[in-house]
Amino acid sequence: MQQNPKLTQMLVKRLLKKHGIDHSKIELSDEEKEELKEVVSSMQDSVEQFLAGEQFSDKEDEEEKES
Repeated sequence: MQQNPKLTQMLVKRLLKKHGIDHSKIELSDEEKEELKEVVSSMQDSVEQFLAGEQFSDKEDEEEKES
């Protein structure tokens, strides 16, 4: 599944704005950046697994309707 970088940027900006954080003043250490990448990667994997399950479920529903 492809990730839409513009959508991601928009969501992050809105989340930071919601909590009153100026994203231009945020400084992360290399360790924090790496941890954040791991968290995002894990979340992406979870979403892809969920979507794959939903697609499988949709196909089963269609097959049942055709029977």
